[in-house]
Amino acid sequence: MLENYSKAINIESLTASMLARTMILPAALKYQADVAEAINSARSAAGVEDDQQAGLLKELLDTISAFCKAIAALDEAVARQPHGNALQHAQHQRDKLLPAVAALRKVADKLEGTVADEYWPLPTYREMLFIR
Repeated sequence: MLENYSKAINIESLTASMLARTMILPAALKYQADVAEAINSARSAAGVEDDQQAGLLKELLDTISAFCKAIAALDEAVARQPHGNALQHAQHQRDKLLPAVAALRKVADKLEGTVADEYWPLPTYREMLFIR
């Protein structure tokens, strides 16, 4: 049972990392680039600095940075799995991998609420709750 638990958590961790790196992060970066371009265009056209727009971009940059750190922390936890007995392995999954996945998910949820729907590559919670 410990081996099955460890394998399931490991698969979940690898899948979360892969989805984060290949789907969510590229979408967030594209959205970030488009927001930055729109802000720069508005600045050029109006010749005025808008602190609220700059704040929006800064928050997005900070969230993407936190997301990258969470991906790295998860990848590190996956790479540092013990080669001891099944109990040690299961404890590592519980104590290191599950919290790392939860931390990644927390930032991903924040990005889901920030990134425009047309950029988001996965079904959103709203879409899953209210399937048409």
